[in-house]
Amino acid sequence: MSAVQGSLASTAPAGAVRAPRMRPVLLVALVVAVAGIFLPAVFTNTYYLGMLINGMVLGVAAVGIGFLMYQCGLVMFGVAAFIGLPAYLVGIGSAQLGLGIGAAVLFALVGSSLFAALVGLLVVRARPLPFAMLTLALAQMLKQVAMLQSMRPLTGGDDGLTMSFHGSFLGLTQAELGKAASFWPLAWLSLCGVLLLVWLVSNARFGQVLRATQANEERMRFSGFNTYWPRVAAFTLASFLVSVAGVLTALNSAFASPELLDFATGGHALVAMLVGGAANVLGPLLGALLYTWGQSAFGATGYLELLTGVAVVFMICAFPKGAMGFVLQLLGLLRGRGRK
Repeated sequence: MSAVQGSLASTAPAGAVRAPRMRPVLLVALVVAVAGIFLPAVFTNTYYLGMLINGMVLGVAAVGIGFLMYQCGLVMFGVAAFIGLPAYLVGIGSAQLGLGIGAAVLFALVGSSLFAALVGLLVVRARPLPFAMLTLALAQMLKQVAMLQSMRPLTGGDDGLTMSFHGSFLGLTQAELGKAASFWPLAWLSLCGVLLLVWLVSNARFGQVLRATQANEERMRFSGFNTYWPRVAAFTLASFLVSVAGVLTALNSAFASPELLDFATGGHALVAMLVGGAANVLGPLLGALLYTWGQSAFGATGYLELLTGVAVVFMICAFPKGAMGFVLQLLGLLRGRGRK
């Protein structure tokens, strides 16, 4: 037991040990979170604002799968399952159940989280590679279900599901949700909430148990720790975070299609997470912003796939710990020189 306690202590992040040092960082984060709400007032270019929103929504999904990978060592290839499923549930709740936007969003988040919990009961028992393939199979299964002719009244089949919302969501009508400037506060606050939740969980004892289990699961079991239910909870939480991205996508576009359940959709989030790095909560977000900017820049050249592939390979090879790992390392060097 003492060895495991030592393992838990060794996995505790530095911020948990040096709590007083974190106060200025938290204060800066709070100021940035509040100031960010008013960005559309000074940044009026709708194209770049829309691109930034796309990057943030992708970042929400990337943060979710980055949390699961860093805490549990599990890579979710079927990310698209929890992007497309809540998007469809928003539309089904609104069209078929007659729910208002707020109730439809709640229905989508609760429904996808319950589905994730049921799936997690099975898949977290698998080793990392089978786990990745099982989640990929899950996404493909959902895609085929959405495309079934018998499901067309609910999902729209191959044509997708066009949504018509009732009422407003946090004071925003359907028309306002489709505009970048008015949609921005919702996307920004959702991102801030996701980042805060992941940071709190990662720095709590729950996060320490997950990392210790990943380091030596057998020793944790022999020491009396339950290693199964924490991983189920982690998978459910990660899926919930990804579902937030799916709900934001549905609210902004008012449309859900089988492409949301395709591997390519989840692949964007996976690549963003790898580019940014999963060891820091801001890493996947940085990777998502870089990836979104790269897609826009490379798309204008006509060689989108080629240049994206080259850029991703370069980033992963040049920065094994991700772009955020490089940034933190650079900041550490600058601090060291400043002290000298």
